[in-house]
Amino acid sequence: MRIIISTLFPMLFAVISHGADDSVSAFAEDRPNIIFFLTDDQRNDFLGCTGHPLVKTPNIDELAKQGVMFQNAFVTTSICAASRASLLTGLYERTHRYTFKTPPLANIHTEVSYPALLKKDGYRTGFIGKFGVGVRKGAREKMFDVFVPLNRNPYFHKQANGSLRHETEVAADKAISFLREAKQAAVPFCLSVSFNASHAEDGDKKNHFPYPKAVANLYTGVKMPPPRIADPAVYEAHPEFLKKSINRQRFFWRWDTEEKYQHNMRNYLRMISGIDGAIGRVVEELRNLGMSDNTVVIYMADNGYYAASRGFAGKWSHYEESQRVPLIIFDPRLAKSKRGRREE
Repeated sequence: MRIIISTLFPMLFAVISHGADDSVSAFAEDRPNIIFFLTDDQRNDFLGCTGHPLVKTPNIDELAKQGVMFQNAFVTTSICAASRASLLTGLYERTHRYTFKTPPLANIHTEVSYPALLKKDGYRTGFIGKFGVGVRKGAREKMFDVFVPLNRNPYFHKQANGSLRHETEVAADKAISFLREAKQAAVPFCLSVSFNASHAEDGDKKNHFPYPKAVANLYTGVKMPPPRIADPAVYEAHPEFLKKSINRQRFFWRWDTEEKYQHNMRNYLRMISGIDGAIGRVVEELRNLGMSDNTVVIYMADNGYYAASRGFAGKWSHYEESQRVPLIIFDPRLAKSKRGRREE
């Protein structure tokens, strides 16, 4: 069974309501809070809990240990704009019709997006990070009570005291502030934290993957394993249009020599570990505020990533590395006997 993003939030509504009713407005009296963490450009096997031999992701691994990990989660369109629009609306691109350089999402779709439905039903809704979706005037206000866009270019944001702070860490700072406000508001909340990481900084051809300072010492001197399916014959077997595609063009930006591959892969893993640290801070704050027993936590990526597999970079096409993503749902109300499952 493939869990695709167009079914994720209807499935979530079932989790929230414990199957009491199919309507969004019929949640149980103890309606849970929701935090939805979304990463960028991360395929499913770049986590400790999904079998990567080196990457350090203890906080995400703990969510998987205490929750449910979906082994066959696939995005419908492996490009961030279209994929994020599908996550927002529960629709395939052919229906919502949004990707790069298209008109904004129609109101008919944003009005039934997951934040709009939850906001209408009394949830306090927030968004922090990379939105990546064009919407029409007034639509954001109907979806979110709090909207804090954070962009890369550059990844390091200048702070009031003049210091520089990585976007991933700023996202965690803003999420913690939202949680403290939500505690005071005393209504259920849905917070979407959408990281720019682990997307490359395409404008920097030397240091493609800027990482937070906190993880700078990770993986130093560690030899990165070779990419999956690295035999040059695999690339050569492709039709010409794929051999000349952007997947191949950007391969030469990042992965075409051993020196580049080792440098960029270490930094890419550091970005993922930086995300893990940010998530750990937010989850710890949930505990400190006494809200962890009633908050569903979701972890997912907007698309996969080749990272030199098959001789390609980026995503954009049809192979598993590009389309399969991690998906973990932790529901603290789940019986302990049902935790730690890996759903096929």
